[in-house]
Amino acid sequence: YVPRQGDRTSKRQRPQGGGAMADMEVSDERKDEMLMQFLSMTDDRVDLDVAQNLLSVVNWDVQAAIEQLYGGPMSRPGTAGAVLDFPPEQMGVGLGAGMDDSGMGDVDNMMHDASPHRHHIGSGLHPGMMPPDMDEDLQFALAGGNVSEEDLIQQALKASQQEEDNRQRSSLREQQEMELRESILMDQMREQTQREEQQQIAEVQAVEEKQKAEDERKCAKEEQRVAQELEAKKSALPSEPAADEPGRLALMLRLPGGKRLQRAFRNGETIGVVYDYLDVTCAEISGQKYHLVSTHPRKVFQDRQQTLTDAGIGNQFVLMVELSADL
Repeated sequence: YVPRQGDRTSKRQRPQGGGAMADMEVSDERKDEMLMQFLSMTDDRVDLDVAQNLLSVVNWDVQAAIEQLYGGPMSRPGTAGAVLDFPPEQMGVGLGAGMDDSGMGDVDNMMHDASPHRHHIGSGLHPGMMPPDMDEDLQFALAGGNVSEEDLIQQALKASQQEEDNRQRSSLREQQEMELRESILMDQMREQTQREEQQQIAEVQAVEEKQKAEDERKCAKEEQRVAQELEAKKSALPSEPAADEPGRLALMLRLPGGKRLQRAFRNGETIGVVYDYLDVTCAEISGQKYHLVSTHPRKVFQDRQQTLTDAGIGNQFVLMVELSADL
C-alpha cells in the first residue's frame, strides 16, 4: 500500500513550528535512540546526515519525521517524484500511531493506485522550521521537492563540505587576524624600543654637551686667570739691576729641556721674584708646577717669601728648574 501525497491524515496532532516536542529538551541519549529507530524504519535507506537534519527540524519526533519524509506534497514542477521501496510493516511508530483498534485507522485515507510498498519522498516542511544555514537544494527537498535519495545524499555532502569550507575560512581568517595583531604589536614594541633608545642617546648627548660647555667655560676662565696673573707678575717684576749695583747677584737657571738662562737679581729680592721671572719668560713651563733646586748640596727652594741672601744663594749661583713629580 502507498499513502497518497497530500491526503494523509492522522489522529495525532502534527508538530507545528518545530514539532510537538518543540518545548521539550531532548537528551543526547534519547536523540541516538530516535535516530536508530528512524533509520530502522526507513531500512537504512536515508543518509545519516539527512536523517539527523530531518529529525532536528521536527525536534526529534520520529512519527513527524516519517510523515514529513513520505507524506509531503510535490512542489517542484516537471520533476518525477522519487520513491523508495518500503514495507508498511517497517513503518512502526510512523503508521502505528495513526491506526485504530482494528489495525486500519486512517490507512485507507492514505492509499492511492501506485505500486505496492513505494512511498514518495518529500516532507512539506515550512522553511521557517529549517536551520538557516541548510543547503538550498536540501531545503527544497525537505520542503516538498521531489528528488532522489542519491540527490539528498549529495546535497547533504555538499552542505557538509560547505560547512567545513566555511569553518576553514573562518579559522584561516582568525589566524591571519591573530598574526596581524602580533605583527602590529611587535612593530609597536620595536618602535617603542627605538624611541627609548633615541631618547637615551639624546639625554647622554645633552649631558655630554653640557659637560663639554662647562669644561670649556672653566678652561677659558682658567686661561683668563693665568693670563691675568702673568700680566700682573710681568708688571710687578723688578727690573734687572745694573752691573755695578751693590748686592747684585748673577744667577744661572737651567730649564728641564737643557736650556740655560742668565739673569741678575738683587740679594734683597725674594725667591718668589725668581719664580715670577720664570713664569713670565719661559713658555715651555707655563702652566706647570715646578720648583727650584740646587745640586751641591741638593736643596729645594720652596719658600717664596725668603730672600736670596737668607736662602744662601750667592753670586754666580746655579739653580735647576725641576718639574714637580705630583703633576
